[in-house]
Amino acid sequence: MHSKGSNAPLRGGLPLGIPSARPNSHRESVRVSSRGLGWAGLNFERRDSYPSSRALPHGSRQHLILVSLGPGRVVRESGGDTVEHELTSGCVAVVPSRTPIRWMWSTSISFSVLTLEPAFLDRVAQEVFGLEPGHYRLVLTERRSDAAVTNIAGVLSREVVRADPGGRLYAESLANILAVHLLRTYAQCNDGRILEACWKPEETMTAIFGDETDRGMGPHPRAVSEAVRFIHENYARDVSLNDIAEAVHLSPFHAARLFKQALGVSPHQYVIQVRVNSARSLLSAGSGEQSLAEVASAVGFADQSHLTRHFKRLLGITPKQLRP
Repeated sequence: MHSKGSNAPLRGGLPLGIPSARPNSHRESVRVSSRGLGWAGLNFERRDSYPSSRALPHGSRQHLILVSLGPGRVVRESGGDTVEHELTSGCVAVVPSRTPIRWMWSTSISFSVLTLEPAFLDRVAQEVFGLEPGHYRLVLTERRSDAAVTNIAGVLSREVVRADPGGRLYAESLANILAVHLLRTYAQCNDGRILEACWKPEETMTAIFGDETDRGMGPHPRAVSEAVRFIHENYARDVSLNDIAEAVHLSPFHAARLFKQALGVSPHQYVIQVRVNSARSLLSAGSGEQSLAEVASAVGFADQSHLTRHFKRLLGITPKQLRP
């Protein structure tokens, strides 16, 4: 990938498919979108666009994370810099909210765009790094590749297509992972220092794990047991990470972290396990005249294929093989 212009060290770069001052929506199509799925803090879209331009004179309300899905050529203008980029698959751009920016592209392009709410990132920054909103900032960055961002975008795309009941919980877990990655990789102190210079590790560790006595007995064992009980009581509905966190009076990030530390799996994975085990119990008992689709619905899966996929992955057999 080649870059030209006044900011040559920058790499990557790609445009955002959202309305501009001169909209030309007929030249752009949304292939996949999480809008309407109820995801909290994070949304995902996959877009294709013909040669065009986009301008955000006041920036975007959300932080933008963009991933190129193929070759193309883009010119990016921001902060007095003009940079030309040759795109390849996997190029990543991180554009902080409220960053005035303009893109122009002379080729057809395909890309994914992840939008992250600033309030969500602020919450993770405070809970994980002990940073107040005014003490750090994301930096406009373009890279040839970022495996973590690319992998998260790929998983989110699959979750949107599947639209499974557990997808919202999974997406919220990925939003936490993405936020931590952005803070570690694309953030700096508000005065320009590297993030570690304004990070408060002692306060952060205390906030996450409690005092030494708590650590000796394991972090927040009561919260984990309450989360498990909440999941067992609600697994058949579309339970979210926020629902679990509220039930145990913790933030979503802390709840997910403590749960994983205590049980070795994420809340989303545990919900899937509980649903599969419940389905196995129903099937082993005969489940009356219920069809597999009805069993799937009863335990919280979207449909029979969703049940079968996870059933075989966890138990090594299909639901039909278990049915008497």
